[in-house]
Amino acid sequence: MSTMNYRPLRVPADSERLTAFDASYCTSHIWRVEADGLALRLVEEALPEPFHKAYDANAFPDDVADADFALAAEARDGSLAGFACVRLVPWNRSAELSALFVAPKHQGQGIGRTLLGGAMTYARSQAMRCLWLETQTSNHPAIGFYQRAGFTFCGLNTMLYDPTEVAPEEVALYLSHPLNG
Repeated sequence: MSTMNYRPLRVPADSERLTAFDASYCTSHIWRVEADGLALRLVEEALPEPFHKAYDANAFPDDVADADFALAAEARDGSLAGFACVRLVPWNRSAELSALFVAPKHQGQGIGRTLLGGAMTYARSQAMRCLWLETQTSNHPAIGFYQRAGFTFCGLNTMLYDPTEVAPEEVALYLSHPLNG
């Protein structure tokens, strides 16, 4: 396991590393949405072929600039191994985990847990009552990660994404974690 340096993430200083960041994933499972009247159900489904997704890293500097808190995991060689961003939503005392990414070559080393812990600590320090996030039903690895971290399903939006921009498997899924304070 490599040693990581955790530090504030800043733009424009980190913009070049953000736009070069590999925020991709591959999965052999998805969560499919089944609707029955007003009832919605998520059904785990094995895919016949792996699903690959790569996020557009060109938007990352703007995401960091818009965040109230941004934390970087920097590898020993100075590369960006991962990052997390939090936006405060004061009207309902919630905090949005607007980004949490770990580069594929650095996954499985506890970096995501450390970044998530930093995001939760920040949200608690701002007297937020919960931390919530949006991800895609296709992001099976992230959903499992968040569930293991104590997040629970709190909603979905079948119309959030432009169908010309995403795969049909991608539906917005919301998860939240109470912060008790």
